[in-house]
Amino acid sequence: MDEQKMNDLMIDYIDGNLTGELKEFVTKYIEKNSENRRKYEELKAAMSLLEHDTQLEPDNSLKTDFMLALIEEVEAEHDRKVKPIKKSVWKLSPFQLAASLALIVSGVFIGMWLMKADSNNQQIAEIKKEMEDTKRLVIHSLTDNSSASRRLQGVNASYSIGDADDEIVNALIRTMNNDENANVRLAAVEALAKFADEPKVLNALIESMETQADPLIQITLINLMVKLKEKKALDELKRIIEDKKTMETVKDEAHMAVFKLS
Repeated sequence: MDEQKMNDLMIDYIDGNLTGELKEFVTKYIEKNSENRRKYEELKAAMSLLEHDTQLEPDNSLKTDFMLALIEEVEAEHDRKVKPIKKSVWKLSPFQLAASLALIVSGVFIGMWLMKADSNNQQIAEIKKEMEDTKRLVIHSLTDNSSASRRLQGVNASYSIGDADDEIVNALIRTMNNDENANVRLAAVEALAKFADEPKVLNALIESMETQADPLIQITLINLMVKLKEKKALDELKRIIEDKKTMETVKDEAHMAVFKLS
């Protein structure tokens, strides 16, 4: 996405006009690095100054010039439409004059609004396409059995998906439980953690504690349950403690987790 489109989105973000995926997309863009944050702060400061300027009361000469310009435009428009009559705008009733001025002003603002709405719709469509492309990349990478590094890239790419998309979540759960590479499984656990408020994801994380044998992954899951204050995990934690195959360091973490959650 080019810089101008991104600036337009940040302006809408500052104005509070963005919601859902689009708002989260801009938030992540701003937080991505210091340069993006600097651009955001500069735009915010400029808009603040602009808003202050628009609140200043113009002097009488500016008001007069503006009204005269509007009246001239009304007169010209009226002459174009009613050439045979040659009626002067000054002979219009106050009500007709006010209505004409209102139509001109409202027409300008409606035109500006329509142009902005069309631009926003185009930007939203482009962002949705980018998200769909990212989704296809994640799914394809996670199923690439020939390369662990490619699957790891797929897991990392899933962080750019804002909401808990079913296909992405299911692919990450399969990777967490079945991938032959421990580093990829660990990365999938960490990626799923951001969706832990979804019941489906939380249950999958708890159930995965039973199947994981790698100590690092076990400890990661245990600490995650403590962080989430998830009492549903107590049975699995006790099972880990009682399992003779569990390493002592993992048992120690499980004991501490049970103590904190009980």
